Amino acid sequence: MKVFAKKVFQGDNPNIVAWDEPTVRKFDGETVYGRPTKGYGTSEFDYAGKLYKPEPWTVQMKYIKTKAEEWASEIMNRPIEFTFCLCGLYETGDDSIPHHSDTVPTLDDVVLGISFGGTRVLEWNNYLKDIKKDTNTSEVYIPFQHKPDTDQFLLEEGDVYMFDGHSQMKSTHSIPPLIGCQKRTSLTFRSGL
Repeated sequence: MKVFAKKVFQGDNPNIVAWDEPTVRKFDGETVYGRPTKGYGTSEFDYAGKLYKPEPWTVQMKYIKTKAEEWASEIMNRPIEFTFCLCGLYETGDDSIPHHSDTVPTLDDVVLGISFGGTRVLEWNNYLKDIKKDTNTSEVYIPFQHKPDTDQFLLEEGDVYMFDGHSQMKSTHSIPPLIGCQKRTSLTFRSGL
Protein backbone atom coordinates (compact mmCIF):
# COMPACT_ATOMS: atom_id res chain seq x y z
CA MET A 1 0.00 0.00 0.00
CA LYS A 2 1.16 3.49 -0.84
CA VAL A 3 -0.85 6.72 -0.67
CA PHE A 4 -0.07 10.27 -1.84
CA ALA A 5 -2.23 13.25 -0.91
CA LYS A 6 -2.01 16.99 -1.52
CA LYS A 7 -2.07 19.80 1.06
CA VAL A 8 -3.10 17.66 4.05
CA PHE A 9 -0.71 19.41 6.46
CA GLN A 10 -0.54 22.88 4.94
CA GLY A 11 0.35 25.53 7.54
CA ASP A 12 1.75 23.03 10.07
CA ASN A 13 5.45 23.64 9.27
CA PRO A 14 7.46 22.83 12.43
CA ASN A 15 9.93 25.27 13.94
CA ILE A 16 13.03 23.12 14.49
CA VAL A 17 15.86 25.21 15.91
CA ALA A 18 18.77 22.91 16.81
CA TRP A 19 19.48 20.41 14.03
CA ASP A 20 21.92 17.51 14.53
CA GLU A 21 25.08 17.40 12.44
CA PRO A 22 24.87 15.59 9.07
CA THR A 23 26.55 12.20 8.59
CA VAL A 24 28.61 10.97 5.65
CA ARG A 25 28.42 7.28 4.66
CA LYS A 26 28.73 4.81 1.79
CA PHE A 27 25.57 3.50 0.10
CA ASP A 28 25.67 1.22 -2.94
CA GLY A 29 29.35 2.11 -3.40
CA GLU A 30 28.64 5.87 -3.48
CA THR A 31 29.43 8.49 -0.88
CA VAL A 32 26.17 9.87 0.49
CA TYR A 33 26.30 13.20 2.29
CA GLY A 34 23.65 13.42 4.95
CA ARG A 35 21.59 16.41 5.84
CA PRO A 36 20.81 18.08 9.16
CA THR A 37 18.35 15.90 11.08
CA LYS A 38 16.45 15.74 14.35
CA GLY A 39 14.62 12.82 15.97
CA TYR A 40 11.51 13.07 18.17
CA GLY A 41 9.55 10.34 19.89
CA THR A 42 9.58 7.58 22.46
CA SER A 43 11.62 4.92 20.61
CA GLU A 44 15.22 4.85 19.38
CA PHE A 45 15.77 4.43 15.65
CA ASP A 46 18.89 3.34 13.74
CA TYR A 47 18.99 5.18 10.42
CA ALA A 48 21.78 5.70 7.88
CA GLY A 49 24.52 4.61 10.26
CA LYS A 50 23.31 6.73 13.17
CA LEU A 51 21.39 5.66 16.29
CA TYR A 52 18.79 8.33 17.04
CA LYS A 53 17.94 8.78 20.70
CA PRO A 54 14.95 11.02 20.16
CA GLU A 55 13.97 14.12 22.06
CA PRO A 56 10.50 14.16 23.65
CA TRP A 57 7.65 15.41 21.45
CA THR A 58 7.41 19.21 21.57
CA VAL A 59 3.93 20.76 21.71
CA GLN A 60 4.09 21.50 17.97
CA MET A 61 5.47 18.06 17.04
CA LYS A 62 2.83 16.37 19.24
CA TYR A 63 0.12 18.33 17.39
CA ILE A 64 1.46 17.24 13.96
CA LYS A 65 1.91 13.64 15.20
CA THR A 66 -1.71 13.50 16.45
CA LYS A 67 -3.00 14.92 13.16
CA ALA A 68 -0.84 12.42 11.22
CA GLU A 69 -2.13 9.50 13.33
CA GLU A 70 -5.75 10.54 12.77
CA TRP A 71 -5.21 10.86 9.00
CA ALA A 72 -3.31 7.54 8.76
CA SER A 73 -5.87 5.71 10.93
CA GLU A 74 -8.68 6.90 8.68
CA ILE A 75 -6.86 5.81 5.50
CA MET A 76 -5.79 2.45 6.97
CA ASN A 77 -9.15 1.86 8.69
CA ARG A 78 -7.37 0.86 11.93
CA PRO A 79 -5.54 2.67 14.75
CA ILE A 80 -2.05 3.93 13.85
CA GLU A 81 0.40 5.16 16.50
CA PHE A 82 3.68 6.80 15.59
CA THR A 83 6.53 6.37 18.08
CA PHE A 84 9.31 8.13 16.14
CA CYS A 85 9.70 11.04 13.72
CA LEU A 86 12.87 11.79 11.77
CA CYS A 87 13.01 15.42 10.66
CA GLY A 88 15.34 16.23 7.76
CA LEU A 89 16.47 19.59 6.41
CA TYR A 90 17.13 19.87 2.66
CA GLU A 91 18.83 23.23 2.23
CA THR A 92 18.94 23.21 -1.60
CA GLY A 93 17.56 21.19 -4.50
CA ASP A 94 21.00 19.55 -4.76
CA ASP A 95 20.26 17.68 -1.51
CA SER A 96 19.03 14.36 -2.83
CA ILE A 97 18.43 10.79 -1.62
CA PRO A 98 19.28 7.86 -3.92
CA HIS A 99 16.84 5.03 -4.58
CA HIS A 100 16.37 2.86 -1.50
CA SER A 101 13.83 0.70 0.28
CA ASP A 102 12.89 1.68 3.83
CA THR A 103 13.29 -0.54 6.85
CA VAL A 104 9.77 -1.21 8.16
CA PRO A 105 9.47 -3.44 11.28
CA THR A 106 6.58 -5.56 9.94
CA LEU A 107 4.47 -5.76 6.80
CA ASP A 108 1.68 -3.81 8.52
CA ASP A 109 3.77 -1.01 10.02
CA VAL A 110 3.46 2.41 8.44
CA VAL A 111 5.83 5.18 7.37
CA LEU A 112 4.24 8.61 6.78
CA GLY A 113 6.20 11.51 5.27
CA ILE A 114 5.18 15.17 5.25
CA SER A 115 6.91 17.77 3.08
CA PHE A 116 7.19 21.45 4.08
CA GLY A 117 8.79 24.29 2.12
CA GLY A 118 10.33 23.99 -1.35
CA THR A 119 8.96 21.59 -3.96
CA ARG A 120 10.74 18.28 -4.61
CA VAL A 121 10.06 15.20 -6.70
CA LEU A 122 9.45 11.81 -5.09
CA GLU A 123 10.33 9.04 -7.53
CA TRP A 124 8.85 5.61 -6.86
CA ASN A 125 10.04 2.42 -8.60
CA ASN A 126 7.69 -0.59 -8.50
CA TYR A 127 9.05 -4.10 -9.15
CA LEU A 128 7.17 -7.29 -10.03
CA LYS A 129 9.00 -9.44 -7.47
CA ASP A 130 10.16 -8.98 -3.90
CA ILE A 131 13.48 -7.13 -3.76
CA LYS A 132 14.15 -7.80 -0.07
CA LYS A 133 14.21 -10.90 2.15
CA ASP A 134 12.43 -9.10 4.98
CA THR A 135 10.64 -5.82 5.67
CA ASN A 136 12.95 -5.02 8.59
CA THR A 137 15.96 -4.30 6.38
CA SER A 138 16.83 -1.76 3.72
CA GLU A 139 19.11 -4.25 1.97
CA VAL A 140 17.91 -5.06 -1.54
CA TYR A 141 18.98 -8.63 -2.29
CA ILE A 142 18.37 -9.19 -6.01
CA PRO A 143 19.76 -7.30 -8.97
CA PHE A 144 17.21 -5.19 -10.74
CA GLN A 145 16.88 -7.50 -13.75
CA HIS A 146 13.83 -5.84 -15.23
CA LYS A 147 12.88 -2.25 -15.77
CA PRO A 148 10.60 -1.06 -12.97
CA ASP A 149 7.40 0.89 -13.42
CA THR A 150 8.27 4.41 -12.26
CA ASP A 151 5.92 7.01 -10.81
CA GLN A 152 6.89 10.58 -10.00
CA PHE A 153 5.04 12.81 -7.54
CA LEU A 154 5.56 16.51 -6.82
CA LEU A 155 5.93 17.11 -3.10
CA GLU A 156 4.76 20.60 -2.24
CA GLU A 157 3.96 22.42 1.01
CA GLY A 158 1.86 20.16 3.26
CA ASP A 159 1.81 17.14 0.92
CA VAL A 160 1.90 13.69 2.50
CA TYR A 161 2.89 10.20 1.37
CA MET A 162 2.41 6.98 3.31
CA PHE A 163 3.44 3.38 2.74
CA ASP A 164 3.61 0.11 4.64
CA GLY A 165 5.97 -2.87 4.80
CA HIS A 166 4.10 -4.63 1.98
CA SER A 167 4.98 -1.85 -0.47
CA GLN A 168 8.64 -1.81 0.61
CA MET A 169 9.06 -5.47 -0.36
CA LYS A 170 8.55 -4.53 -4.03
CA SER A 171 9.64 -0.89 -4.37
CA THR A 172 12.32 1.73 -3.96
CA HIS A 173 11.97 5.50 -3.78
CA SER A 174 14.23 8.53 -4.05
CA ILE A 175 14.34 12.32 -3.93
CA PRO A 176 16.36 13.23 -7.04
CA PRO A 177 18.19 16.57 -7.34
CA LEU A 178 16.03 19.50 -8.43
CA ILE A 179 18.07 22.62 -9.13
CA GLY A 180 16.90 26.03 -7.95
CA CYS A 181 14.59 24.85 -5.15
CA GLN A 182 13.94 26.48 -1.82
CA LYS A 183 14.75 24.92 1.52
CA ARG A 184 12.57 21.92 2.46
CA THR A 185 11.81 20.21 5.76
CA SER A 186 10.69 16.60 5.74
CA LEU A 187 9.00 14.83 8.65
CA THR A 188 8.98 11.02 8.50
CA PHE A 189 6.80 9.34 11.12
CA ARG A 190 7.13 5.61 11.88
CA SER A 191 5.03 3.04 13.67
CA GLY A 192 6.21 -0.24 15.19
CA LEU A 193 9.49 0.96 16.72
